[in-house]
Amino acid sequence: MWRIWRVIDPLKAIVLTGMMIAFISTSIHLIQISGDRYNINSWHPDTAKAAAARVQSQNAALPQK
Repeated sequence: MWRIWRVIDPLKAIVLTGMMIAFISTSIHLIQISGDRYNINSWHPDTAKAAAARVQSQNAALPQK
């Protein structure tokens, strides 16, 4: 194991690992915030009401046969 740290600078490895974790966690957070797009937050009452209202307004715009 000590040979790896002779090739890779430990400080750079720690900083890069931290940046990677920050990027991944930020990406996951932003995906969860956009819950309507991916239907992740359908359990939340406000999101469920907004989704139902959107479907209702889309159905109202369709022509009736």
